[in-house]
Amino acid sequence: MLSALIFDLDGTLVDTNAAHVEAWVSALARHGYRFHPDRIAPEIGKGGDNLVPDVLGKEAEARDGEALREASKAEYLRLAEGRRFRVFDGAAELLDELRRRGIRTALATSSGDEHLDATFGSAGVDLRERVDVVVGKSDVARSKPYPDAVLAAVEKLGLSPAECAMVGDTPYDALSAKRAGVIGLGVLSSGLGLEARDLVQAGARRVWRDVAHLRAELDDALRAASPGPARLTVGALETLMREALAAAEEGMAAGEAPIGCAIADGAGRVLARAYNRMNATQDKTAHAEVEAFRALAGRVPLDARDLVMASTLEPCVMCTGAAMESAVDTIVYALQAPADSGTSRVRPPESPESQMPRIVGGVLAAESRALFERWMEAHRGEPQAAYVEQLLARTPDVPADPFDAARATSDALAERAGR
Repeated sequence: MLSALIFDLDGTLVDTNAAHVEAWVSALARHGYRFHPDRIAPEIGKGGDNLVPDVLGKEAEARDGEALREASKAEYLRLAEGRRFRVFDGAAELLDELRRRGIRTALATSSGDEHLDATFGSAGVDLRERVDVVVGKSDVARSKPYPDAVLAAVEKLGLSPAECAMVGDTPYDALSAKRAGVIGLGVLSSGLGLEARDLVQAGARRVWRDVAHLRAELDDALRAASPGPARLTVGALETLMREALAAAEEGMAAGEAPIGCAIADGAGRVLARAYNRMNATQDKTAHAEVEAFRALAGRVPLDARDLVMASTLEPCVMCTGAAMESAVDTIVYALQAPADSGTSRVRPPESPESQMPRIVGGVLAAESRALFERWMEAHRGEPQAAYVEQLLARTPDVPADPFDAARATSDALAERAGR
């Protein structure tokens, strides 16, 4: 069950993308860089910190980046003063309906306060009054497609990423949501010539024409974003991860590397638990996740879309792909596997039978790392030791509790809701 929806602003709630294109074209020309609007349009949705180096390169960024961003800002403010920006039909009504349903809302934008004041002043409607949280330029170090703005919104909301979804109009919104562990929902109101496939390939789970269309299909959208009845609070994710850690302990006792997996349904009931069995089977595909899926066979409907998979180590490409093919809703992992990073090396699926899971990492990572340290003490020189040694070397600084800020708030909200 979803607790919050995070919204992009430009092109999603307010029709401003064309003005941003115009502002950038003008700012670039003022500094001697002449571009057709068609070249700038695909960059809209990023902040200026990413747009300038992506268009002009690092040398021009170092020389002119700050001046170009200031010129673009000034041009946008001038355009806003002389025009009436349109709030998309259904935007205010959608935010009001979400509040009525008890679903919290946030704005996550690359714009600073002056931009926001100018946008809403031009529109004649200040949508900041209709949301619970606003994240802007001053709250983040990096703009989209980095996940900083989405993560800041999740933190301000006091929730787990797995309790949230994000609505945006560009691939950069979908990418930032995916990287933050938040489900991406798309709208085709950017005015930039984008198609649904562009957003799906970046990680959006579903796409609508605009926010009015989304509001008309709100029940369907909320089910798509979070199909299970349970709220995936930090506490709920940790409970499932402890099942995976217990499986990893069993695997270590059986002579395997300490990697465990647990799969639960959307209500939080654990359906299968397994550990790596590569040594016992001499099968390189016998990863904990694959073993768990094998144990699950025949026990859930083929069209189930609410499964939650917890792994003590970031899944590889094979296991992430298996989760996508199985339409898993959420992948939760403890310790990152930087050398492989399977969850970031896969392309989002487009088949209607599959779906892009939300991927939340860092849950009880220290506990997982401690298991590998114990294993390493007893298994130096064995075939898998080189991998474990590399893993420990590349994950030396595990945050003590990256979800501490969210735990009390998300669990309290779930308790208030009677779930």
